[in-house]
Amino acid sequence: MNALTVELTSEVHKKVDLIAAEKGVSPERLVSEMAAEMVKQHEAYRLFEEMAARGKGREAEALELLRRD
Repeated sequence: MNALTVELTSEVHKKVDLIAAEKGVSPERLVSEMAAEMVKQHEAYRLFEEMAARGKGREAEALELLRRD
């Protein structure tokens, strides 16, 4: 596992501490889980963009496939 130093304002740091305590995890684990979730969402968004680009200009073809019984 790699380490990453992140500077937070004292207000944000306090809120991270409070949320971590509420969830029963360390602040480091909370931030790590949040970063992992953000990466997952970003990858899903990029996949969606790639799929949309492949389908661009093929809307009529897609609608025709949906109309078939």
